[in-house]
Order: sequence, then C-alpha cells, then structure tokens
Amino acid sequence: MKKLDDMIADLLDMDIVKAENKVVFSNEARQLIHEIAEKCSTIPIVDETREQAEEYAKGLSAEQVYTDMLYKIVEAPTRIHMRVSARMLIPIIDHKLQNVGKEG
Repeated sequence: MKKLDDMIADLLDMDIVKAENKVVFSNEARQLIHEIAEKCSTIPIVDETREQAEEYAKGLSAEQVYTDMLYKIVEAPTRIHMRVSARMLIPIIDHKLQNVGKEG
C-alpha cells in the first residue's frame, strides 16, 4: 500500500488546475482524494480539528478549498506545515465532493 505522502504527491501531480486556473476533478482524482481522506481520518490532529476545518470551509466549494490548499502548501513556513495542510484539507475536499448536489 502506498504511503500517504506519496498519494498526496500523486494528487498534486495530476492535471487538476486547467486553463484560466479552473479546477476540475477527474474521476481518478476524486477516487484518490477519497482514499487520502480515509487515511487522514486516522490521524489524531486531523480528527481533533475537523470541526474547525469544516467551519473554515463553510460556503467554499471543493475547488476553492483545493486552490487554498495549494496556496497553503506553497506558502508553508515549514515542511510540517506543508504536510499538515494537505492532511487537514483533503478530507474537507472529499466531504464536499461526496455531498455535491445533496446540499439544499
């Protein structure tokens, strides 16, 4: 089984950001996001901050959270911040993708 960092690297290597900075998740990207999110759910810091992360993401689309995650990774002051940003935000992206069309 692939390591979490390798899975996140695979996601970041995918052609998700298209022309004009439009974010488009392929089925393959959605599946990988879901697999990463499942692994992240076992990480204590991710579980402990889930409510805070969901509050941050209220009113944002999965695409907007993904774009913000990329920004946070690039601007991270340390490697640990970079790694934790992805681990905390990918489950939020997955949740939003799973609930598209279900919110009223």
